[in-house]
Amino acid sequence: MKSTNPIRTTPSPSSFTRPDHRKSRRLLPVFAAAVFALPVVRAQTAPAVPDRAKETEKEELLVLSPFEVKASDGKEGYSAATSLAGNRLNTELRDIGSAVTVVTKEFLQDVGATDNKSLLQYTTGTEVGGARGNFAGVGDAAQLNEDTLRPNDNTRVRGLAAADNTRDFFRSDIPWDSYNVERVDMQRGANSILFGQGSPAGIINTGLKTAQFRNFGSVEGTVDNYGTTRGTFDINRVLVPKELSLRLSLLAEKEKFRQEPAFSEDRRAYGALRYEPKALNRDGTLTSIKANFETGHIDSNNPRMLPPADAISPWFTVLSQATYNQFQAFDHLSGRPNHGQFRVNLASTGARNPAYQPYIGTFAFPSGRGGPTVFMNGSGQTMMVTDIIGAFVSGGRGADGSVDGGIAAMPDNGWVSLNGTAQWAINAGAPYSKAGLWKNNLITDPSVFDFYNRLIDGDTKREWQDFNVGNVSLTQTYFHNRAGVSLDYSKERYENGQKALLPGEVRLQIDPMAVYGDGSPDTGLAANGEPYSNGSKNPNVGRAFVSSNNAWSNRSLLSEREAFRATAFAQHDFKEKDNTLWRRILGVHTVTGLLGRDKVETDARTWQRYGIFDDSFYTLAGRADQRFNGALTPVQVVYLGDSLLGHSLSGANLPSVGGNTTMASGALRYFNSTWNSGVNPADPWQNGFYLPGDPARNSTQAENPANYVGWTTTPLNIVDAETSAANRDRLTTRASLDKAITESKVLVWQGKWLDDSLVSTIGWRKDVAKSWAFDMSPNDFPVTQNRGAVNLSPDYYKLPAIGARAEVDSKSYSLVAHVTELPFLRRSLERLPVNVSVYYNRSTNFKPDASRVDIYGEALSAPAGKTVDYGVRVETKDGRYSLRVNRYETSNFNATSTQINAASIGNWMQLTQNFANVFQYNIRPWGYDATASGQTGYDTDIFNGNTGVWEPMRYNFHFFANRPLQPGEILSADGAWIVSPALEKKILDNTRIFQRSVDPRFWKAWRIDTFGDFGPSTHEVTYSVPTGFAITEDNVSKGWEIELAAQPTPNWRILLNASKTDARRTNIGNANMREFMNLVAAALKVQDGVSKLHHYWGTEDVVTAGKNWFDGEGLVGAPGSEWRLAQLVEGTTVPELREWRVNLITNYEIETGALKGVHFGGGVRYQSDATAGFRPTGNPNDPTTVEYDLDNPFKTPAETNVDLWVGYNRRLSKNLHWHVQLNVKDAFSGKELIPITYQPDGTVAAYRIAPTRTFTLTNTFSF
Repeated sequence: MKSTNPIRTTPSPSSFTRPDHRKSRRLLPVFAAAVFALPVVRAQTAPAVPDRAKETEKEELLVLSPFEVKASDGKEGYSAATSLAGNRLNTELRDIGSAVTVVTKEFLQDVGATDNKSLLQYTTGTEVGGARGNFAGVGDAAQLNEDTLRPNDNTRVRGLAAADNTRDFFRSDIPWDSYNVERVDMQRGANSILFGQGSPAGIINTGLKTAQFRNFGSVEGTVDNYGTTRGTFDINRVLVPKELSLRLSLLAEKEKFRQEPAFSEDRRAYGALRYEPKALNRDGTLTSIKANFETGHIDSNNPRMLPPADAISPWFTVLSQATYNQFQAFDHLSGRPNHGQFRVNLASTGARNPAYQPYIGTFAFPSGRGGPTVFMNGSGQTMMVTDIIGAFVSGGRGADGSVDGGIAAMPDNGWVSLNGTAQWAINAGAPYSKAGLWKNNLITDPSVFDFYNRLIDGDTKREWQDFNVGNVSLTQTYFHNRAGVSLDYSKERYENGQKALLPGEVRLQIDPMAVYGDGSPDTGLAANGEPYSNGSKNPNVGRAFVSSNNAWSNRSLLSEREAFRATAFAQHDFKEKDNTLWRRILGVHTVTGLLGRDKVETDARTWQRYGIFDDSFYTLAGRADQRFNGALTPVQVVYLGDSLLGHSLSGANLPSVGGNTTMASGALRYFNSTWNSGVNPADPWQNGFYLPGDPARNSTQAENPANYVGWTTTPLNIVDAETSAANRDRLTTRASLDKAITESKVLVWQGKWLDDSLVSTIGWRKDVAKSWAFDMSPNDFPVTQNRGAVNLSPDYYKLPAIGARAEVDSKSYSLVAHVTELPFLRRSLERLPVNVSVYYNRSTNFKPDASRVDIYGEALSAPAGKTVDYGVRVETKDGRYSLRVNRYETSNFNATSTQINAASIGNWMQLTQNFANVFQYNIRPWGYDATASGQTGYDTDIFNGNTGVWEPMRYNFHFFANRPLQPGEILSADGAWIVSPALEKKILDNTRIFQRSVDPRFWKAWRIDTFGDFGPSTHEVTYSVPTGFAITEDNVSKGWEIELAAQPTPNWRILLNASKTDARRTNIGNANMREFMNLVAAALKVQDGVSKLHHYWGTEDVVTAGKNWFDGEGLVGAPGSEWRLAQLVEGTTVPELREWRVNLITNYEIETGALKGVHFGGGVRYQSDATAGFRPTGNPNDPTTVEYDLDNPFKTPAETNVDLWVGYNRRLSKNLHWHVQLNVKDAFSGKELIPITYQPDGTVAAYRIAPTRTFTLTNTFSF
């Protein structure tokens, strides 16, 4: 239908008084259907197409206020002439010095983009993750945890950080979709005029569809080769001519992916209203009331872009498909050959165990050792305590019949499986492992698991997003748009969440356990016999599996935003009366002021899916950690496919997780150490666990497992968070409330001098940000209070009365000179075939995050950004060719770093405090109370007098008796051990010196009890990461942005954009953080100091505090190695940084002949190689000497992606138009992996899955 009320754009208030010889330029955007201009060009002018211009001249024009920009009429092509992003008023892009990109709806349609995930591959200096993205965005740590909840947020601009998401320049949590979007404005870098607070990377703003004074509509349907269906409906109706109109847009999309059964279902409804009462619109005034509302729901099982981590391949290579029983794998006592694959050293001599295998680790990941393991086979479950640790033999008796808490034939044992590569490196002492440089390898063979076509989670993962948002705007302009006021209000409620079986990093593991642990040591009595080899056959031996404790992948966020702003402007045009020289010099000046108030409140929670609250189970397990989220959290093991024992891993074709994986209450199988025999405990018995000739072989019936109840079952009640809201609250492991209120004042002056050839803009902004925060975890509550369940009652779970406050002034400066239009140069340059402009822009901003604290709990300065842009724009006078070259530097100060796992610091300090107490006060095994009766005095010997067998849980410092005694040392009763009370005291004294030297603010902030001045402990020490704890870093990005648009003929458009980026990390950790880390480093160097303090019991083969600082208690994520890695990356480029990104896009339309209406085009997206690591130098075994060889980086290959499309336009009737388009995205892509991180030896550690070729067919009917 022909428009009866098309819209004229009002570029700026000053445009009404520009000299006559340039007034025609204001009409050029109307003719933009014939223009191809770079969608990322900040100031493009569209050439005219005469026939369409004539048509437009016959139509009635509607003048918009300066507070809004022209809506798309389908004719503007890729070029937009104006934006609100420069100074909040409708301003010509060519007069804006900051880096503003406008993406039109026509460009979105051509490339098939509907959101961030499908657009940011094409725009200048931007990256986006996800299945179809151009980077992974998961960092370069040992474990790569991908977040599938909000893939639209996984973005990066100029290599720095994610841009903020805004709707009509109101900050929003809602992921945008093109169904209700007219245009996308991208501001690269800080711009305090727009937002004093926000990401220094910039913003991605969506201009929403508005109601218009003409009747039109469209219906669109899209399908692709993976089964995606998408339908949109858009209709605009005039209810009162030129006064009241209404618009409605609907979306129903179910997106499918190559990975089955991944999907994303998005349903939304949007309505907009415009009311311009005639009674108020007269005599140069314009009153406009606009309102819009959107509601939506997204339900998804998003794909993964990383293959599973590889904890299975070494079983087929290094380990030659070896199988074990749990006593064999943990045995470092008996001296039997091929025993103790889990143990580094032999207990008898301290020598390295020849059977030790660094790949062998605890069975499932993560493992709590002693908690129930729930085996899932797809149709049922089996629950078992697989690890028989000390607590499960606590009923063991001595020869005299008294309970001594041990059974000699059942030493510490448990199930095993394989570690990931990073843990293998630590265990094996691989070069540079102590510096934290090794990473987990990922599966690369799709015949093992087809990660291209299968989602490892199967149907066990869900994400959801629900939202409602409404905006209201009242604008009033006066004196023909020379002054005006706009009052704007926005209110938004957004909620998201995820529930998932598997964590962010999924490990593909193997079950190497030949039998269950219910065998007998008697099988070891036979020649070459193997103790416990007669256990029940494990039906799952050789089967692949995935596992989880369901603790980190279930979460939700509720965000409520409310914002109000009042904007006013006034303009004075000195040329209004005449064009005398002095008036032309002074030109036009506009002053804009803004008062704003933004409020956001969030409630974020994390919970574990399953938990145990039965007191009987905790009594049974006997662990000191008896919180529901501690070591006894149930671990879920889900098997995949048949046994691979005797088969090759290649070609295994393992399935995704399937079947019923819901954990249910049932019978738990465990070892019951209750005595139930009539034999005399002192009667002799041959202990088949030990070899002939070993004194321990001659034992008593008290050490015979057959004399105890043994393997049996007990009912176990599983609490499931999905069965009720009360259970979810009960299983909450982290809850946090945040509130922020920012009050803003903005003043902007723009002057257009010398016949508008010189444009200056100055902005000042003051933001006062107040914030309140509260969080809690089970560690904040006594274990006796419902096993540490958090208190979510409103009386407790609430924000503090007093919050933090930050006040920041931000400034912005911009100067644009249209050189060839300067009065004193215009005549001498008029023969040039081009117009030339130069510009300079400088702006700052900050992020109103007053809730962050450092390692001492002290408030951190707010993150701040600074951007400088300068460059040149050259355009041919006919507007057919335009080039922009921009040089920029963007800095992000005090950003939150992800280099260090905060919990590892607290865990190390907690362990050091606990075991200093244990050793100093000689507390009983697995106990921490030095004041309770019967808890102390365990310092007489390391020998169990009742059994004559070494008791591995005795707490004191002792060494293998394989050397002469030193002064102060004594020999144990059996002559096997050297005990050193003097060394123990010296180590403890130095440990206490270290602890007392730590700033008292640390202990308070981390809630670690020091029992006064490190006096006798009364309970186990725990820690909590301080609320808002953050480690800071600075990021600086420098580079070039080149944007070229060309239109050789009216129907052929070409665009090219390129960016050269150098983004680096610096200043990791503030002064307090560096002080603390240096203090620990100095303490670890003290002779016989804290570095030698044992974490756990006292034999010399047990991990020490010094080793744990760099090795992480056998777990990847040690604070020392992570801090060293943070120091190494100082000054290096950010992960996955591509120095060059280049996009070339073209579209050609046939306007005559038999193929009239056909258009076709394509795009080439090039990314240069990326630095993905550096070769290390220095002592491979001393992390303090390791450096990076910055001249020899590890590089990933360059990438080139090609997109193609062809379309056809046809008018079916006077009022009905049909458009069909076929897009082929990543036309030449197949099954490929793209490297993202490297190991220190130069091999690739991790890959992301390359985007796949996708065919999309879209039909649009417009009326």
